[in-house]
Amino acid sequence: MHGIERDRPVGICARCHRVVRSFEEIGKKCARPLPAEKKCPGIIRTAIDADQWSQCPSCLGSGRIDDNICEKCSGEGWVYVR
Repeated sequence: MHGIERDRPVGICARCHRVVRSFEEIGKKCARPLPAEKKCPGIIRTAIDADQWSQCPSCLGSGRIDDNICEKCSGEGWVYVR
């Protein structure tokens, strides 16, 4: 069973691949928590073109399969393809 389809992301960190859905985060430091209490030093870049994303075929864009996070897309519902 799949959940509701998530909106397509608008940005991604080129370093750790954190996905964002808010235009306000574009151009800012990622700061995603990493192991050993460090934060990602990457910058969020735009990824708004439709051909940059593919809806995850495993979860159909919901990020979940039954009660579990989809492993193929890490729960995002979309896979960055470019």
